[in-house]
Amino acid sequence: MNPISLSQYGKKSIQPSPVNQMMSEFAKDFRPGVDINLGVGYVNEDTIPYEEFAEIAEKIVQIENRPAHLLNYGGPEGSARLIESIKDFYRDLRMRNWIGDIPNFDDREMIIGVSGATSILTGIANILKQGVVITTDPLYYIYTSTLERYGFEIAPVLEEKDGPAINLIEETLERNLKQGNHIAFCYFVTVNNPTCTVISNQSRREIVECVRNISRRFNVTIPIIFDLAYEWLIHNPQMQKTSLPSVFDTTESVYEIGTLSKVFSPALRIGYMIGPKGSPLLKALVQWNSDVGFSAPLITQEISAELICKYGLQQFKRVNDGYREKGTIFSQKFIDNLNSYIETITGGDAGFYLYLTLKNIKTNKDSNLFKMLSRKTGNIDWDYGLNKHSLKTRVVYLPGEYCVHPKGTLAEKSKYQLRLSYGYESISSLIKAVDIFSETVKVT
Repeated sequence: MNPISLSQYGKKSIQPSPVNQMMSEFAKDFRPGVDINLGVGYVNEDTIPYEEFAEIAEKIVQIENRPAHLLNYGGPEGSARLIESIKDFYRDLRMRNWIGDIPNFDDREMIIGVSGATSILTGIANILKQGVVITTDPLYYIYTSTLERYGFEIAPVLEEKDGPAINLIEETLERNLKQGNHIAFCYFVTVNNPTCTVISNQSRREIVECVRNISRRFNVTIPIIFDLAYEWLIHNPQMQKTSLPSVFDTTESVYEIGTLSKVFSPALRIGYMIGPKGSPLLKALVQWNSDVGFSAPLITQEISAELICKYGLQQFKRVNDGYREKGTIFSQKFIDNLNSYIETITGGDAGFYLYLTLKNIKTNKDSNLFKMLSRKTGNIDWDYGLNKHSLKTRVVYLPGEYCVHPKGTLAEKSKYQLRLSYGYESISSLIKAVDIFSETVKVT
């Protein structure tokens, strides 16, 4: 019997991606309270509004408070109440000067994804014609891996201190267009994952201007997608007020993708996209929503709308205060203990990652560092405790080799790089992790 016929995407999906495989291997025997997760980018459990969610969920299902069709199907554009709640949240944050400029919702349209921002990104991969995607290196490895399985080609552009190098964006666009290659879109995470480098207002404007000029010269339309996944987690007070510049033009060029995952809860699965009214891309994404699930669960959308209205500002402050404390303590502890081993370090001001380059110490999965922190050296004294039956505390991190494009200029350097998350673990666990890391590095 012949094997089942798979699409090219299906064939490429049989083998899990390296990150998927590595994290699955760790998660299956991860010991909460014993092992320390600095690798998987879970949000801070202490700031998820469990009690507020329970209060609203209980209230909203009661007949006198129940929105229409609460447990039925919703519309593929998203709940009108949720959309207005998100817009009002932008306005409230701006009024308090907690964020910078916001979108002009008079000429912009917002839709809700069927299952978080990831579903919108996947929808884009299905809707736009396959071609070259310009993005930053280091890159958001999960989405770029998805795009490559769909048949897109990634063209990485080196990241500088305030965003992607504009001259390299221009060079990469020109080279590909002169070669007759189709540019599918440009994709930039405004608080980059993995480096947490914040793309400055000036850099964002320069990106839009650069792509606009190239588009005019070659008579093409190149969408620019800004992914705001961590935009509301710019917890350095000096940087908060300069975020969200919303540099839009009046063409079909600039889009923003946002999420409630980082400030409220990933499990809400609320992602949204803002773009020009009447945009074919937004219309196609609405149809994508309908095709893959009709809409995001209406009860989740309505609970989210109520959460935003009643607790949004309180939650925003609570989350950013929490990450500011963690980021400050964790980054300073790392610098104090390991400064002589660190070549470069970014992060600590936004999002919840640190990205490090170590001096002459490899970090890849086959490295001594990775094996030692995973307690997989084969050395009983290092791997096991006194009773020789239970592993000592393991510390998981994300090797830099997964965070850059293998054909980019950082491929070799990434073998000495790693991403550390301070989102999930408690401060005491983070401090313990640095102590273990320091002990390990000194004997590597």
